[in-house]
Amino acid sequence: MLWGFAFSAQKAASDVPPFTLGAIRSVIAVAFLAALIPALDKFTKNGRKILTDKKRPDLTKIELIGGSVAGIILAVASAFQQTGLGEGTDAGKAAFITALYVVIVPLASLLFGKRPPLNVYISVPIAVVGFYFLCIKQGFSLVTSDLLVLICALIFAAHIIAIDYFSPSCDGVRMSLVQFAVAFLVNAVLALIFEMPLNTHLIAERLPAILYLAIGSSGIAYTLQIVGQKDCDPTVASILLSLESVFGVIGAALFLGERMLAREYFGCAVVFVAVILSQLDFRDIGAALKIKKGKNENKT
Repeated sequence: MLWGFAFSAQKAASDVPPFTLGAIRSVIAVAFLAALIPALDKFTKNGRKILTDKKRPDLTKIELIGGSVAGIILAVASAFQQTGLGEGTDAGKAAFITALYVVIVPLASLLFGKRPPLNVYISVPIAVVGFYFLCIKQGFSLVTSDLLVLICALIFAAHIIAIDYFSPSCDGVRMSLVQFAVAFLVNAVLALIFEMPLNTHLIAERLPAILYLAIGSSGIAYTLQIVGQKDCDPTVASILLSLESVFGVIGAALFLGERMLAREYFGCAVVFVAVILSQLDFRDIGAALKIKKGKNENKT
């Protein structure tokens, strides 16, 4: 829900240059998490502190590496997403295009020698059909802003895979702190190169949206993703993550008054069906049906 509503905040702050916005929301997220960690350490009694006795950040090697990898990927993905929104893609539409990462993640497992189940091969063409109705305009042309958001979905798939790999060995909140520190550095350097001088008046006007992105979407939601993926079944986690697309459209209607054409709503529905279908296991469903059938026969 926090991610879905963030599309409206991103749209509201779409006139802030993407690297500048990314740097500001990331540094605020770092401050938020740095203030939160001591309280969490005390509550969980994990024996850790924000700083070691040698006054160094209390971070493990895997937290530094995992957070750095996730931070670089996140900075690049967010830049593509924010640029797409700034170039004209509606918040609701961007939410559904971004949800394609849930279909992409199982396909990416092929790179690691794992063959996805049959339902993934079925869901991919369904998602493509939904994307067509959602984004292809008259004349069969793809709007550039939609393409940027689609690239963002591809990169976010890598972000999910990276978190799945590193999070089991990390303190999720500390890994998230490193993630946003690195994302800040990447965005700040690019902002200094491409987006100077800084328009402080515009940033002040968009501050409510920026604060929501920094604390709600970044500090809380992205951190909960890392913590949740550590112990949650990947299928359940992916289905829940995909619901950001639904809340994205709801948020766009509630906060921005956006409306889409009937064909675009149909495309949203088709993409969402593909997202859910990509996470179902036909073998588990078949086994469950067999068990239920056997119980019914025994009763008879």
